[in-house]
Amino acid sequence: MFTCLRQFVFILIGTVLRWPIWLLIGIAGQFRLFQFVFLVYPTSEVECREFCPNIPILRRYLSGRPTPGGLVVDGWRPIGIYFVVPDLPGFLARKKNRKVAENIVNRMCWIRKLTGAKTIGLAGQLGPIFEKRHNIPIESPIFSSINGNIFSIHEAIKYAAIQEKSFSQKLNIIIAGGGELGDTLQQFLIGEGFSSCDIVDVRFNRKGNALPVTTINNQEVLQRADLCVNLLPKGENFIESNLPNLIGEKASIVDFSRPAIESSSLKQKVYMGNRIQRTGMKFVLALPGGWSQRQLPACSLPALIAALTGEINNKLDTFCMHARKQAFITALAQPETQVSWPHTGGELRGDLVTQN
Repeated sequence: MFTCLRQFVFILIGTVLRWPIWLLIGIAGQFRLFQFVFLVYPTSEVECREFCPNIPILRRYLSGRPTPGGLVVDGWRPIGIYFVVPDLPGFLARKKNRKVAENIVNRMCWIRKLTGAKTIGLAGQLGPIFEKRHNIPIESPIFSSINGNIFSIHEAIKYAAIQEKSFSQKLNIIIAGGGELGDTLQQFLIGEGFSSCDIVDVRFNRKGNALPVTTINNQEVLQRADLCVNLLPKGENFIESNLPNLIGEKASIVDFSRPAIESSSLKQKVYMGNRIQRTGMKFVLALPGGWSQRQLPACSLPALIAALTGEINNKLDTFCMHARKQAFITALAQPETQVSWPHTGGELRGDLVTQN
């Protein structure tokens, strides 16, 4: 019932009420209500149908056209608007769809001027797709997702380590899947003092399915892992890779995939790593894909931090420091709780600090 209602509202706003909505947004923009705008997309056809029905003529019309999906509020005050395109990442990544990607970026820049927002945030894979595949510059006031993703994963790792009582021992981390995010995460974790952090390469066939990992080159790395960070695109890719059968049952998994891993199918404990929170801040309506209102996507954080602080923090350590100062934490924790410990050489020493 809720899905049908959401589809109806999305169609109404995206077609009949499109220009009246832009007029209202423009009027609100004159009062500088909004600090940032954020663009999201569906990661699967199932997720897409949570807000947009599979009607070909409608999908073609809305393709490349960011449509208002809801507000981002801080307490009672709206601070941003999130927009939705019904285009899957595979569609946007095709070279022949460069024009669609350019239209999205140009329209988001127009929306920023209309709303008076300071920054534009791009969810998930949008930044790399636009920049790497289509050579569209992604620079201030447009922010890609990578710094927010690293912060969220790092906070989830700390939370999982404390929950599993592994903060008093040396933590062996493996990263499933590489790419820019995997390489950046590995270097960041090493810089944070984690001496044992290895990337396990996972290959895909032409249909986009993950090929099983063999233990010939990775056996020792996999067997000693205390924690695995899953950066594969979909949760089912992690299952296909055979990694759950190769790592120990006592290892924990920090999952960054969408759609997420079906944790009931694994013996290991799974922690989501792509959601953050800050007390009082929420998305109204909640994002499609199983999110609650208080769960903020990690990819929104770079644009949020730049809008809130007025500073651009390209260095990861500086960015993470500002994120913590702004009271952002992993969505795994209680909203009033922050978790930290002093650590050197990859040893997580347990003093659990709780701030109310």
